[in-house]
Amino acid sequence: MSFNLANKSKDEMDKLYVDKEAAGVAFKERYNQPVIAEQVAATQPSHLQDYFFERLKVHREYSKTLGRLEPQHDDRK
Repeated sequence: MSFNLANKSKDEMDKLYVDKEAAGVAFKERYNQPVIAEQVAATQPSHLQDYFFERLKVHREYSKTLGRLEPQHDDRK
């Protein structure tokens, strides 16, 4: 199995990009940033929109196992 992205087929690369978008949506949801999953899904290739929602579900579930970032305080006052 090669980890070199240059050796991946177009279909594999498309799936990789869709998975990355799904991870981004899950991240934003986790930190209460504005995002609408359906709008992001609409920007994905039509044949991969179901794949997007599958991966989003996986990322949402995994997100539940992670901690939260502490808020940053500005002490330069």
